[in-house]
Amino acid sequence: IFEQRKRAFQKRRDYLLPEFERLGLHVPVQPDGAFYIYADVSKTGMDSAKFSKCLLEQANIAAVPGLDFGLTHGTQMVRFSYATSLDRLHEAVDRMSRWLRA
Repeated sequence: IFEQRKRAFQKRRDYLLPEFERLGLHVPVQPDGAFYIYADVSKTGMDSAKFSKCLLEQANIAAVPGLDFGLTHGTQMVRFSYATSLDRLHEAVDRMSRWLRA
């Protein structure tokens, strides 16, 4: 079961990495053995706190500002969990795409 879960997390991560880049959210370090991605949101013109708040309020997607995990790049990084189904991640990317284009 461990290997099955590991493959599921890899599949989710491998789906999100190019999607985030397509959305303009640079991921400087590919996660290895985690269930979250740190993405740089500075190109949006918002800091991590504002981005996370607006994303929740306007697109119904929860993400955590990087400041909650330390000061290094905390104002520009947002943490996104992929500990959910691939279908829900597809939906979240669609919503985030529409929100970022608005």
